[in-house]
Amino acid sequence: MKLKKFFNRSYLMLLCFLLVILAVVFLWSLRHLRQVMMADQVNELTELALALSVEIAGYEAPEQEPLQKMLYTQARISRTRMTLIDTTGRVSYDSEGRAEEMESHRYRPEITAALGGEVFSTVRYSDTLGRKMLYVAVPVRKQDEVTAVCRVSRPLKLAVGPYLEARNRLVITLLILFIAGSLVLFFLVRTIQRPLDQASVLLARAAAGAERVSLGPFLVSRLEPLAADLNLLLEKMGELSQTIKSDREVFRTFIDSSDEGWLLVDQNGRIILMNRSLREMFPEISPDSEFFWQSLRRPELHELVHRARQSAGPVECQLEKGGRTYSCLSSWLPGRQNYLIKFRDITETRELNLRKKEFVANLAHELKTPLTAISGFLETLEEEKLSPEGRGYLDIIKRNTARLVRLVEDLARLSELEEKGLELDKAPLDLAAVVRGVVEAYQKEANNKGLYLKLEAEPLPLIAADAFQIEQLIINLVDNAIRYTEKGGVVVALKPEAGGVLLSVTDTGIGIPEEHLPRIFERFYVVDKSRSRHTGGTGLGLSIVKHIVLAHGGKIEVKSAPGFGSSFTVWLPVQATDSQPA
Repeated sequence: MKLKKFFNRSYLMLLCFLLVILAVVFLWSLRHLRQVMMADQVNELTELALALSVEIAGYEAPEQEPLQKMLYTQARISRTRMTLIDTTGRVSYDSEGRAEEMESHRYRPEITAALGGEVFSTVRYSDTLGRKMLYVAVPVRKQDEVTAVCRVSRPLKLAVGPYLEARNRLVITLLILFIAGSLVLFFLVRTIQRPLDQASVLLARAAAGAERVSLGPFLVSRLEPLAADLNLLLEKMGELSQTIKSDREVFRTFIDSSDEGWLLVDQNGRIILMNRSLREMFPEISPDSEFFWQSLRRPELHELVHRARQSAGPVECQLEKGGRTYSCLSSWLPGRQNYLIKFRDITETRELNLRKKEFVANLAHELKTPLTAISGFLETLEEEKLSPEGRGYLDIIKRNTARLVRLVEDLARLSELEEKGLELDKAPLDLAAVVRGVVEAYQKEANNKGLYLKLEAEPLPLIAADAFQIEQLIINLVDNAIRYTEKGGVVVALKPEAGGVLLSVTDTGIGIPEEHLPRIFERFYVVDKSRSRHTGGTGLGLSIVKHIVLAHGGKIEVKSAPGFGSSFTVWLPVQATDSQPA
Protein backbone atom coordinates (compact mmCIF):
# COMPACT_ATOMS: atom_id res chain seq x y z
CA MET A 1 0.00 0.00 0.00
CA LYS A 2 2.80 2.42 0.88
CA LEU A 3 4.66 1.63 -2.36
CA LYS A 4 1.45 2.15 -4.31
CA LYS A 5 1.18 5.62 -2.79
CA PHE A 6 4.84 6.15 -3.65
CA PHE A 7 4.13 5.11 -7.26
CA ASN A 8 1.11 7.43 -7.51
CA ARG A 9 2.97 10.37 -6.02
CA SER A 10 6.04 9.82 -8.19
CA TYR A 11 3.93 9.46 -11.34
CA LEU A 12 1.88 12.58 -10.52
CA MET A 13 5.04 14.60 -9.79
CA LEU A 14 6.58 13.59 -13.13
CA LEU A 15 3.31 14.36 -14.93
CA CYS A 16 3.21 17.79 -13.31
CA PHE A 17 6.82 18.37 -14.30
CA LEU A 18 6.07 17.38 -17.91
CA LEU A 19 2.96 19.58 -17.91
CA VAL A 20 4.92 22.57 -16.64
CA ILE A 21 7.60 22.11 -19.32
CA LEU A 22 4.97 21.86 -22.09
CA ALA A 23 3.12 24.89 -20.70
CA VAL A 24 6.33 26.94 -20.72
CA VAL A 25 7.06 25.82 -24.31
CA PHE A 26 3.47 26.66 -25.34
CA LEU A 27 3.50 30.16 -23.81
CA TRP A 28 6.94 31.01 -25.20
CA SER A 29 6.05 29.67 -28.67
CA LEU A 30 2.71 31.50 -28.63
CA ARG A 31 4.33 34.80 -27.82
CA HIS A 32 7.10 34.35 -30.36
CA LEU A 33 4.65 33.19 -33.05
CA ARG A 34 2.38 36.19 -32.53
CA GLN A 35 5.30 38.59 -32.78
CA VAL A 36 6.60 36.95 -35.99
CA MET A 37 3.22 36.82 -37.71
CA MET A 38 2.31 40.37 -36.77
CA ALA A 39 5.67 41.50 -38.11
CA ASP A 40 4.97 39.61 -41.37
CA GLN A 41 1.56 41.29 -41.70
CA VAL A 42 3.04 44.74 -41.06
CA ASN A 43 5.84 44.11 -43.59
CA GLU A 44 3.34 42.86 -46.19
CA LEU A 45 1.09 45.90 -45.76
CA THR A 46 4.08 48.26 -45.70
CA GLU A 47 5.43 46.88 -48.99
CA LEU A 48 1.98 47.17 -50.57
CA ALA A 49 1.52 50.74 -49.30
CA LEU A 50 4.96 51.80 -50.55
CA ALA A 51 4.31 50.31 -53.97
CA LEU A 52 0.94 52.07 -54.19
CA SER A 53 2.46 55.39 -53.09
CA VAL A 54 4.75 55.27 -56.11
CA GLU A 55 1.75 54.57 -58.37
CA ILE A 56 -0.32 57.33 -56.77
CA ALA A 57 2.49 59.86 -57.23
CA GLY A 58 2.14 59.39 -61.02
CA TYR A 59 -1.43 60.73 -61.06
CA GLU A 60 -2.26 64.44 -61.17
CA ALA A 61 -5.23 64.26 -58.80
CA PRO A 62 -6.62 61.59 -56.47
CA GLU A 63 -10.14 62.10 -57.93
CA GLN A 64 -9.09 60.60 -61.25
CA GLU A 65 -11.16 57.55 -62.06
CA PRO A 66 -8.21 55.34 -63.23
CA LEU A 67 -6.47 55.89 -59.89
CA GLN A 68 -9.58 54.98 -57.93
CA LYS A 69 -10.16 51.85 -60.04
CA MET A 70 -6.53 50.82 -59.49
CA LEU A 71 -6.84 51.29 -55.72
CA TYR A 72 -10.16 49.42 -55.59
CA THR A 73 -8.69 46.52 -57.59
CA GLN A 74 -5.62 46.29 -55.33
CA ALA A 75 -7.86 46.37 -52.21
CA ARG A 76 -9.89 43.42 -53.46
CA ILE A 77 -6.84 41.43 -54.56
CA SER A 78 -4.93 41.96 -51.25
CA ARG A 79 -8.07 41.77 -49.04
CA THR A 80 -7.25 45.17 -47.57
CA ARG A 81 -8.84 48.59 -47.24
CA MET A 82 -7.27 51.40 -49.25
CA THR A 83 -7.57 55.00 -48.08
CA LEU A 84 -6.07 58.14 -49.65
CA ILE A 85 -5.81 61.28 -47.45
CA ASP A 86 -4.60 64.74 -48.55
CA THR A 87 -2.30 66.97 -46.48
CA THR A 88 -5.26 68.65 -44.73
CA GLY A 89 -6.52 65.33 -43.39
CA ARG A 90 -9.50 65.14 -45.81
CA VAL A 91 -10.24 61.63 -47.10
CA SER A 92 -9.89 61.72 -50.93
CA TYR A 93 -10.70 58.07 -51.48
CA ASP A 94 -11.69 55.02 -49.39
CA SER A 95 -12.33 51.56 -50.78
CA GLU A 96 -14.82 50.67 -48.02
CA GLY A 97 -16.90 53.86 -47.78
CA ARG A 98 -17.92 57.21 -49.20
CA ALA A 99 -14.99 59.61 -48.82
CA GLU A 100 -17.12 62.76 -48.75
CA GLU A 101 -19.01 61.52 -45.69
CA MET A 102 -15.92 60.76 -43.65
CA GLU A 103 -14.54 63.11 -41.00
CA SER A 104 -11.07 64.58 -41.09
CA HIS A 105 -8.25 62.08 -40.46
CA ARG A 106 -5.67 64.80 -39.77
CA TYR A 107 -5.09 63.79 -36.17
CA ARG A 108 -5.16 60.01 -36.54
CA PRO A 109 -1.76 58.80 -35.21
CA GLU A 110 -0.76 56.97 -38.41
CA ILE A 111 -1.77 59.96 -40.61
CA THR A 112 0.09 62.47 -38.44
CA ALA A 113 3.24 60.34 -38.61
CA ALA A 114 2.97 59.81 -42.41
CA LEU A 115 2.47 63.55 -43.05
CA GLY A 116 5.68 63.98 -41.10
CA GLY A 117 7.42 61.76 -43.61
CA GLU A 118 7.41 58.49 -41.60
CA VAL A 119 6.11 55.00 -42.32
CA PHE A 120 3.85 54.19 -39.38
CA SER A 121 1.85 51.12 -38.28
CA THR A 122 -0.71 50.75 -35.47
CA VAL A 123 -3.63 48.63 -34.24
CA ARG A 124 -6.79 50.46 -33.16
CA TYR A 125 -10.57 50.42 -33.34
CA SER A 126 -12.17 51.75 -36.52
CA ASP A 127 -15.29 53.87 -35.94
CA THR A 128 -16.23 53.56 -39.62
CA LEU A 129 -16.08 49.77 -39.80
CA GLY A 130 -16.80 49.05 -36.11
CA ARG A 131 -13.91 46.63 -35.54
CA LYS A 132 -10.21 46.53 -34.75
CA MET A 133 -7.89 47.15 -37.68
CA LEU A 134 -4.18 46.94 -38.45
CA TYR A 135 -3.15 50.23 -40.13
CA VAL A 136 0.01 51.07 -42.15
CA ALA A 137 0.36 54.62 -43.47
CA VAL A 138 3.11 55.86 -45.85
CA PRO A 139 3.71 59.35 -47.32
CA VAL A 140 3.09 60.00 -51.06
CA ARG A 141 5.94 62.18 -52.39
CA LYS A 142 6.23 64.34 -55.45
CA GLN A 143 9.61 65.98 -55.93
CA ASP A 144 10.54 65.15 -52.32
CA GLU A 145 7.42 66.85 -51.01
CA VAL A 146 4.63 64.98 -49.14
CA THR A 147 1.46 65.55 -51.13
CA ALA A 148 -0.79 62.86 -49.66
CA VAL A 149 -0.93 59.81 -47.44
CA CYS A 150 -1.64 56.29 -48.60
CA ARG A 151 -3.08 54.13 -45.84
CA VAL A 152 -3.49 50.37 -46.14
CA SER A 153 -5.44 48.49 -43.43
CA ARG A 154 -6.67 44.99 -42.77
CA PRO A 155 -9.09 43.65 -40.12
CA LEU A 156 -7.10 42.42 -37.13
CA LYS A 157 -9.06 39.18 -37.10
CA LEU A 158 -8.00 38.54 -40.69
CA ALA A 159 -4.42 39.60 -39.94
CA VAL A 160 -4.04 37.18 -37.06
CA GLY A 161 -5.82 34.33 -38.83
CA PRO A 162 -2.58 32.48 -39.67
CA TYR A 163 -1.48 32.96 -36.06
CA LEU A 164 -4.69 31.35 -34.74
CA GLU A 165 -4.29 28.39 -37.09
CA ALA A 166 -0.67 27.95 -36.00
CA ARG A 167 -1.73 28.19 -32.34
CA ASN A 168 -4.32 25.46 -32.76
CA ARG A 169 -1.80 23.20 -34.47
CA LEU A 170 0.66 23.90 -31.61
CA VAL A 171 -1.98 22.96 -28.99
CA ILE A 172 -2.73 19.69 -30.77
CA THR A 173 0.98 18.89 -31.08
CA LEU A 174 1.66 19.57 -27.39
CA LEU A 175 -1.40 17.55 -26.36
CA ILE A 176 -0.14 14.58 -28.34
CA LEU A 177 3.29 15.01 -26.74
CA PHE A 178 1.70 15.12 -23.26
CA ILE A 179 -0.27 11.91 -23.85
CA ALA A 180 2.78 10.15 -25.26
CA GLY A 181 4.97 11.43 -22.42
CA SER A 182 2.39 10.29 -19.83
CA LEU A 183 2.45 6.76 -21.21
CA VAL A 184 6.25 6.69 -21.32
CA LEU A 185 6.47 7.97 -17.73
CA PHE A 186 3.89 5.44 -16.55
CA PHE A 187 5.82 2.47 -17.94
CA LEU A 188 9.12 3.95 -16.73
CA VAL A 189 7.91 4.41 -13.14
CA ARG A 190 6.19 1.00 -13.22
CA THR A 191 9.42 -0.65 -14.35
CA ILE A 192 11.34 1.02 -11.54
CA GLN A 193 8.71 0.16 -8.92
CA ARG A 194 8.31 -3.55 -9.70
CA PRO A 195 11.59 -4.64 -8.03
CA LEU A 196 10.86 -2.26 -5.15
CA ASP A 197 7.50 -4.02 -4.58
CA GLN A 198 9.24 -7.36 -4.35
CA ALA A 199 11.95 -5.95 -2.08
CA SER A 200 9.22 -4.53 0.15
CA VAL A 201 7.61 -7.97 0.48
CA LEU A 202 10.97 -9.46 1.49
CA LEU A 203 11.60 -6.72 4.04
CA ALA A 204 8.11 -7.22 5.48
CA ARG A 205 8.86 -10.93 5.91
CA ALA A 206 12.13 -10.04 7.61
CA ALA A 207 10.34 -7.58 9.91
CA ALA A 208 7.78 -10.27 10.77
CA GLY A 209 10.59 -12.45 12.10
CA ALA A 210 11.36 -14.77 9.18
CA GLU A 211 14.75 -16.25 9.93
CA ARG A 212 16.17 -16.71 6.42
CA VAL A 213 15.35 -14.02 3.89
CA SER A 214 17.47 -13.04 0.85
CA LEU A 215 17.03 -11.45 -2.55
CA GLY A 216 16.06 -13.70 -5.47
CA PRO A 217 17.88 -13.83 -8.83
CA PHE A 218 15.40 -11.42 -10.43
CA LEU A 219 15.93 -8.80 -7.75
CA VAL A 220 19.69 -9.29 -7.73
CA SER A 221 19.78 -8.57 -11.47
CA ARG A 222 17.45 -5.56 -11.15
CA LEU A 223 18.94 -4.12 -7.98
CA GLU A 224 22.51 -5.05 -8.69
CA PRO A 225 24.08 -1.91 -7.09
CA LEU A 226 22.03 -2.49 -3.91
CA ALA A 227 21.82 -6.29 -3.83
CA ALA A 228 24.87 -6.89 -1.64
CA ASP A 229 23.88 -4.14 0.80
CA LEU A 230 20.28 -5.36 1.02
CA ASN A 231 21.34 -8.94 1.66
CA LEU A 232 23.74 -7.70 4.34
CA LEU A 233 20.91 -5.61 5.85
CA LEU A 234 18.57 -8.61 5.91
CA GLU A 235 21.27 -10.69 7.57
CA LYS A 236 21.86 -8.00 10.19
CA MET A 237 18.12 -7.70 10.79
CA GLY A 238 17.93 -11.43 11.46
CA GLU A 239 20.80 -11.18 13.94
CA LEU A 240 19.22 -8.13 15.53
CA SER A 241 15.90 -9.93 15.86
CA GLN A 242 17.58 -12.75 17.75
CA THR A 243 19.41 -10.25 19.95
CA ILE A 244 16.15 -8.43 20.73
CA LYS A 245 14.49 -11.70 21.69
CA SER A 246 17.42 -12.55 23.96
CA ASP A 247 17.45 -9.07 25.51
CA ARG A 248 13.70 -9.27 26.04
CA GLU A 249 14.15 -12.49 27.99
CA VAL A 250 16.90 -10.89 30.10
CA PHE A 251 14.73 -7.81 30.71
CA ARG A 252 11.74 -9.92 31.67
CA THR A 253 13.85 -11.97 34.07
CA PHE A 254 15.31 -8.80 35.55
CA ILE A 255 12.01 -7.06 36.26
CA ASP A 256 10.42 -10.27 37.56
CA SER A 257 13.30 -10.66 40.05
CA SER A 258 13.04 -7.02 41.18
CA ASP A 259 11.51 -6.24 44.59
CA GLU A 260 9.89 -3.16 43.07
CA GLY A 261 6.62 -3.35 41.17
CA TRP A 262 6.75 -2.26 37.52
CA LEU A 263 3.74 -1.37 35.38
CA LEU A 264 3.86 -0.27 31.72
CA VAL A 265 0.62 1.11 30.25
CA ASP A 266 -0.28 2.95 27.06
CA GLN A 267 -1.70 6.47 26.94
CA ASN A 268 -5.24 5.12 27.43
CA GLY A 269 -4.30 3.08 30.51
CA ARG A 270 -4.19 -0.29 28.75
CA ILE A 271 -1.75 -2.67 30.51
CA ILE A 272 1.25 -3.62 28.36
CA LEU A 273 3.57 -5.16 30.94
CA MET A 274 3.69 -5.87 34.68
CA ASN A 275 6.06 -7.92 36.83
CA ARG A 276 5.70 -10.51 39.60
CA SER A 277 6.30 -8.03 42.46
CA LEU A 278 3.45 -5.83 41.25
CA ARG A 279 1.03 -8.78 41.24
CA GLU A 280 2.14 -9.60 44.81
CA MET A 281 1.59 -6.00 45.91
CA PHE A 282 -1.81 -5.78 44.26
CA PRO A 283 -3.33 -9.28 43.86
CA GLU A 284 -6.55 -7.72 42.56
CA ILE A 285 -4.80 -6.99 39.25
CA SER A 286 -5.85 -9.94 37.12
CA PRO A 287 -3.75 -11.10 34.16
CA ASP A 288 -6.96 -10.62 32.16
CA SER A 289 -7.29 -6.96 33.18
CA GLU A 290 -7.13 -4.78 30.09
CA PHE A 291 -6.86 -1.41 31.84
CA PHE A 292 -5.00 -0.71 35.11
CA TRP A 293 -7.81 1.49 36.46
CA GLN A 294 -10.21 -1.45 36.33
CA SER A 295 -8.34 -2.98 39.28
CA LEU A 296 -6.50 -0.06 40.94
CA ARG A 297 -9.35 2.34 41.56
CA ARG A 298 -7.28 5.03 43.30
CA PRO A 299 -7.74 8.74 42.41
CA GLU A 300 -4.17 9.61 43.45
CA LEU A 301 -2.81 7.10 40.93
CA HIS A 302 -4.90 8.59 38.12
CA GLU A 303 -3.71 12.08 39.11
CA LEU A 304 -0.08 10.85 39.11
CA VAL A 305 -0.40 9.51 35.55
CA HIS A 306 -1.98 12.78 34.40
CA ARG A 307 0.82 14.85 35.98
CA ALA A 308 3.48 12.65 34.40
CA ARG A 309 2.20 13.58 30.92
CA GLN A 310 2.51 17.28 31.73
CA SER A 311 5.91 17.04 33.46
CA ALA A 312 9.36 17.02 31.86
CA GLY A 313 10.58 14.40 34.35
CA PRO A 314 9.26 11.69 36.69
CA VAL A 315 6.57 12.62 39.24
CA GLU A 316 5.97 10.91 42.56
CA CYS A 317 3.17 10.29 45.04
CA GLN A 318 2.40 7.95 47.95
CA LEU A 319 -0.32 5.33 47.89
CA GLU A 320 -1.70 3.73 51.05
CA LYS A 321 -3.47 0.41 50.67
CA GLY A 322 -4.13 -2.50 53.01
CA GLY A 323 -2.07 -0.95 55.81
CA ARG A 324 0.97 -0.61 53.54
CA THR A 325 2.47 2.56 52.07
CA TYR A 326 3.83 2.58 48.52
CA SER A 327 5.96 5.17 46.77
CA CYS A 328 4.74 5.53 43.17
CA LEU A 329 7.02 7.07 40.53
CA SER A 330 5.51 7.69 37.09
CA SER A 331 7.39 8.65 33.92
CA TRP A 332 6.04 9.53 30.48
CA LEU A 333 7.89 7.85 27.59
CA PRO A 334 7.21 10.16 24.60
CA GLY A 335 8.95 7.86 22.13
CA ARG A 336 6.60 4.94 22.93
CA GLN A 337 3.65 7.08 24.05
CA ASN A 338 3.54 4.96 27.23
CA TYR A 339 3.59 5.47 30.99
CA LEU A 340 6.10 3.59 33.14
CA ILE A 341 5.05 3.38 36.81
CA LYS A 342 7.30 2.06 39.58
CA PHE A 343 5.83 0.94 42.95
CA ARG A 344 8.07 0.59 46.01
CA ASP A 345 6.93 -0.58 49.43
CA ILE A 346 8.19 2.07 51.89
CA THR A 347 6.15 0.99 54.90
CA GLU A 348 9.19 -0.05 57.00
CA THR A 349 11.27 2.92 55.85
CA ARG A 350 8.48 5.31 56.67
CA GLU A 351 7.96 3.82 60.12
CA LEU A 352 11.71 3.98 60.77
CA ASN A 353 11.77 7.68 59.79
CA LEU A 354 8.83 8.34 62.07
CA ARG A 355 10.64 6.65 64.95
CA LYS A 356 13.75 8.69 64.23
CA LYS A 357 11.76 11.91 64.27
CA GLU A 358 9.98 10.91 67.47
CA PHE A 359 13.30 10.02 69.06
CA VAL A 360 14.86 13.34 68.06
CA ALA A 361 11.82 15.27 69.28
CA ASN A 362 11.77 13.40 72.61
CA LEU A 363 15.54 13.79 73.00
CA ALA A 364 15.32 17.55 72.44
CA HIS A 365 12.47 17.79 74.92
CA GLU A 366 14.25 15.73 77.59
CA LEU A 367 17.53 17.67 77.22
CA LYS A 368 15.92 21.08 77.64
CA THR A 369 15.40 20.78 81.41
CA PRO A 370 18.95 19.68 82.43
CA LEU A 371 20.51 22.17 80.02
CA THR A 372 18.44 24.96 81.51
CA ALA A 373 19.65 23.94 84.99
CA ILE A 374 23.28 23.78 83.83
CA SER A 375 23.01 27.23 82.23
CA GLY A 376 21.55 28.63 85.44
CA PHE A 377 24.35 27.19 87.61
CA LEU A 378 26.95 28.49 85.15
CA GLU A 379 25.57 31.99 85.51
CA THR A 380 25.81 31.54 89.32
CA LEU A 381 29.43 30.35 89.05
CA GLU A 382 30.31 33.43 87.00
CA GLU A 383 29.55 35.53 90.08
CA GLU A 384 32.00 33.53 92.21
CA LYS A 385 35.65 34.43 92.60
CA LEU A 386 37.55 31.87 90.58
CA SER A 387 41.19 31.48 89.73
CA PRO A 388 42.26 32.38 86.16
CA GLU A 389 42.55 28.68 85.40
CA GLY A 390 39.07 28.00 86.80
CA ARG A 391 37.67 30.97 84.87
CA GLY A 392 39.09 29.43 81.68
CA TYR A 393 37.47 26.10 82.42
CA LEU A 394 34.19 27.87 83.13
CA ASP A 395 34.33 29.66 79.74
CA ILE A 396 34.90 26.33 77.96
CA ILE A 397 31.95 24.77 79.80
CA LYS A 398 29.76 27.79 79.06
CA ARG A 399 30.66 27.84 75.35
CA ASN A 400 29.97 24.12 74.86
CA THR A 401 26.77 24.34 76.90
CA ALA A 402 25.58 27.20 74.68
CA ARG A 403 26.36 25.08 71.63
CA LEU A 404 24.41 22.18 73.10
CA VAL A 405 21.47 24.48 73.92
CA ARG A 406 21.51 25.76 70.36
CA LEU A 407 21.58 22.20 69.00
CA VAL A 408 18.61 21.19 71.15
CA GLU A 409 16.65 24.29 70.08
CA ASP A 410 17.37 23.59 66.41
CA LEU A 411 16.38 19.95 66.82
CA ALA A 412 13.12 20.95 68.46
CA ARG A 413 12.38 23.51 65.74
CA LEU A 414 13.22 21.06 62.93
CA SER A 415 11.04 18.36 64.51
CA GLU A 416 8.18 20.83 64.71
CA LEU A 417 8.62 21.80 61.02
CA GLU A 418 8.75 18.15 59.90
CA GLU A 419 5.65 17.24 61.85
CA LYS A 420 2.91 16.10 59.49
CA GLY A 421 -0.04 18.48 59.37
CA LEU A 422 1.85 21.45 60.87
CA GLU A 423 -0.28 24.55 60.29
CA LEU A 424 1.44 27.89 59.80
CA ASP A 425 -0.01 30.98 61.43
CA LYS A 426 -0.14 32.96 58.19
CA ALA A 427 -1.05 36.64 58.13
CA PRO A 428 -0.16 39.67 55.98
CA LEU A 429 3.51 40.34 56.70
CA ASP A 430 5.80 43.27 56.00
CA LEU A 431 8.94 41.31 55.10
CA ALA A 432 11.11 44.43 54.95
CA ALA A 433 10.29 45.27 58.58
CA VAL A 434 11.17 41.74 59.76
CA VAL A 435 14.47 41.74 57.83
CA ARG A 436 15.33 45.20 59.12
CA GLY A 437 14.84 44.03 62.73
CA VAL A 438 17.12 41.00 62.23
CA VAL A 439 19.82 43.11 60.54
CA GLU A 440 19.77 45.61 63.41
CA ALA A 441 20.00 42.76 65.96
CA TYR A 442 23.10 41.31 64.24
CA GLN A 443 24.78 44.67 63.55
CA LYS A 444 26.82 44.53 66.78
CA GLU A 445 28.02 40.97 66.12
CA ALA A 446 29.11 41.97 62.60
CA ASN A 447 30.94 45.05 63.93
CA ASN A 448 32.76 42.95 66.53
CA LYS A 449 34.20 40.83 63.67
CA GLY A 450 35.08 43.94 61.63
CA LEU A 451 32.43 43.16 59.00
CA TYR A 452 29.83 45.34 57.30
CA LEU A 453 26.16 44.29 57.35
CA LYS A 454 23.99 46.14 54.82
CA LEU A 455 20.31 46.06 53.92
CA GLU A 456 19.23 46.97 50.37
CA ALA A 457 15.42 46.99 50.14
CA GLU A 458 13.07 48.03 47.36
CA PRO A 459 9.33 48.69 47.98
CA LEU A 460 7.67 45.30 48.47
CA PRO A 461 4.12 43.94 48.45
CA LEU A 462 2.85 42.17 51.55
CA ILE A 463 3.30 38.42 51.78
CA ALA A 464 1.07 35.88 53.51
CA ALA A 465 3.44 34.20 55.98
CA ASP A 466 4.07 33.03 59.55
CA ALA A 467 6.01 35.94 61.06
CA PHE A 468 7.86 33.79 63.62
CA GLN A 469 8.96 31.17 61.08
CA ILE A 470 10.07 33.83 58.57
CA GLU A 471 12.09 35.56 61.28
CA GLN A 472 13.80 32.22 62.09
CA LEU A 473 14.58 31.78 58.37
CA ILE A 474 16.25 35.20 58.15
CA ILE A 475 18.11 34.74 61.45
CA ASN A 476 19.60 31.43 60.26
CA LEU A 477 20.74 32.88 56.92
CA VAL A 478 22.26 36.05 58.42
CA ASP A 479 23.84 34.12 61.32
CA ASN A 480 25.42 31.62 58.90
CA ALA A 481 26.74 34.41 56.66
CA ILE A 482 28.41 36.25 59.56
CA ARG A 483 29.76 33.05 61.15
CA TYR A 484 31.57 31.93 57.97
CA THR A 485 32.87 35.37 56.91
CA GLU A 486 36.22 36.69 58.19
CA LYS A 487 36.61 39.84 56.09
CA GLY A 488 34.36 41.96 53.95
CA GLY A 489 30.76 41.65 54.99
CA VAL A 490 27.19 40.60 54.30
CA VAL A 491 24.53 42.22 52.10
CA VAL A 492 20.84 41.44 52.60
CA ALA A 493 18.73 42.48 49.58
CA LEU A 494 14.96 42.60 49.02
CA LYS A 495 13.08 43.18 45.77
CA PRO A 496 9.77 42.16 44.14
CA GLU A 497 9.89 39.53 41.39
CA ALA A 498 7.46 37.34 39.42
CA GLY A 499 4.44 37.28 41.72
CA GLY A 500 6.50 37.23 44.90
CA VAL A 501 9.43 38.78 46.75
CA LEU A 502 13.09 37.89 46.48
CA LEU A 503 15.28 37.78 49.60
CA SER A 504 19.02 37.31 49.05
CA VAL A 505 21.80 37.05 51.64
CA THR A 506 25.25 37.44 50.06
CA ASP A 507 28.54 37.21 51.95
CA THR A 508 32.24 37.45 51.12
CA GLY A 509 33.16 34.43 53.22
CA ILE A 510 35.01 31.19 52.58
CA GLY A 511 32.45 29.83 50.10
CA ILE A 512 31.25 26.26 49.53
CA PRO A 513 32.88 23.78 47.10
CA GLU A 514 30.59 22.76 44.24
CA GLU A 515 30.48 19.07 45.21
CA HIS A 516 28.91 19.99 48.58
CA LEU A 517 26.12 22.25 47.23
CA PRO A 518 23.54 19.47 46.57
CA ARG A 519 23.71 18.32 50.24
CA ILE A 520 23.98 21.52 52.27
CA PHE A 521 20.25 21.50 53.10
CA GLU A 522 20.44 18.03 54.67
CA ARG A 523 20.28 18.00 58.45
CA PHE A 524 23.58 17.58 60.33
CA TYR A 525 25.50 18.05 57.05
CA VAL A 526 28.51 20.34 57.44
CA VAL A 527 31.13 21.15 54.81
CA ASP A 528 34.07 21.56 57.19
CA LYS A 529 33.53 19.70 60.48
CA SER A 530 36.55 21.19 62.24
CA ARG A 531 35.49 24.75 61.35
CA SER A 532 31.91 23.99 62.35
CA ARG A 533 33.06 22.93 65.82
CA HIS A 534 35.08 26.14 66.09
CA THR A 535 32.20 28.39 65.02
CA GLY A 536 29.52 26.48 66.92
CA GLY A 537 27.47 25.37 63.91
CA THR A 538 24.95 22.55 64.37
CA GLY A 539 24.42 21.54 60.74
CA LEU A 540 20.67 22.14 61.13
CA GLY A 541 20.28 25.82 60.24
CA LEU A 542 19.99 25.42 56.46
CA SER A 543 17.73 22.39 56.84
CA ILE A 544 15.40 24.54 58.98
CA VAL A 545 15.56 27.31 56.35
CA LYS A 546 14.56 24.91 53.55
CA HIS A 547 11.62 23.50 55.53
CA ILE A 548 10.31 27.00 56.27
CA VAL A 549 10.63 28.06 52.61
CA LEU A 550 8.84 24.96 51.32
CA ALA A 551 6.11 25.28 53.97
CA HIS A 552 5.37 28.77 52.57
CA GLY A 553 5.31 27.54 48.95
CA GLY A 554 8.59 29.26 48.13
CA LYS A 555 11.91 28.30 46.53
CA ILE A 556 15.53 28.57 47.66
CA GLU A 557 18.72 28.54 45.60
CA VAL A 558 22.40 28.85 46.47
CA LYS A 559 25.40 30.00 44.45
CA SER A 560 28.87 29.68 45.92
CA ALA A 561 32.52 29.08 45.14
CA PRO A 562 35.53 28.69 47.48
CA GLY A 563 37.13 32.04 48.20
CA PHE A 564 34.30 34.03 46.56
CA GLY A 565 31.59 33.81 49.22
CA SER A 566 28.05 32.50 49.02
CA SER A 567 24.66 33.85 47.97
CA PHE A 568 21.39 32.34 49.24
CA THR A 569 18.26 33.47 47.36
CA VAL A 570 14.74 32.85 48.68
CA TRP A 571 11.56 33.48 46.67
CA LEU A 572 8.30 33.78 48.63
CA PRO A 573 4.83 34.31 47.08
CA VAL A 574 2.96 37.56 47.71
CA GLN A 575 -0.28 37.77 49.66
CA ALA A 576 -3.24 36.58 47.56
CA THR A 577 -5.26 39.79 48.06
CA ASP A 578 -4.96 43.29 49.48
CA SER A 579 -1.27 43.51 48.60
CA GLN A 580 0.33 46.86 49.10
CA PRO A 581 3.85 48.24 49.21
CA ALA A 582 5.67 48.02 52.50
